[in-house]
Amino acid sequence: MRLALLLGGPLLVTEGLRERLRGYVLWAADSGARHALELGLPLALWLGDFDSGGGLPLEAPREALPVDKDLTDGEALLRRALEAGAEEVLLLGGVGGRLDHSLAHLLLALEAARRGVRVELTNGLETLHPLLPGRHLFPLAPGTLFGLLPFPRLRLSLKGGKWGLEGAWLTGSRGLENRALGEVEVEVLEGEGFFYWTR
Repeated sequence: MRLALLLGGPLLVTEGLRERLRGYVLWAADSGARHALELGLPLALWLGDFDSGGGLPLEAPREALPVDKDLTDGEALLRRALEAGAEEVLLLGGVGGRLDHSLAHLLLALEAARRGVRVELTNGLETLHPLLPGRHLFPLAPGTLFGLLPFPRLRLSLKGGKWGLEGAWLTGSRGLENRALGEVEVEVLEGEGFFYWTR
């Protein structure tokens, strides 16, 4: 199952995003449902405590959560997606906005990736993919700005960027501000992190 989870952070809606989402089932966490209105696409599930998005004029199957709980509506939605057997998850509105929520979403994305789920986080301008040990390919247009973020440790080799790497440990800002020459290949040797790119 391919799920697009609409979260409460910012999301730049484009025609390209609308087209891409036609192959996904859309679920929303509370105020993330506002993105469904802008996208003009139906929701199959709207889950949350509805303290921020309950007044939206949207027809969708609702599942209410208590306001006082030990996890955010976004985490509850992602856990539901994993329980449902999702093979691919897009976290739309998962980065940007509140930093605490963005960082939590990064941690949750790594957790899902460790379980074999393909995960991507985006706000429509910036996109992140979890990096686990192994080979990863990113078909970027030449000139695309990208970066590699250790989370918290990452050793890798990189091809297809203006600056390549061979078995390098990333520390500080070493992996930032690179430019794609075309398809970018990342081989993670140790640790975990994120591949970041922006329009």
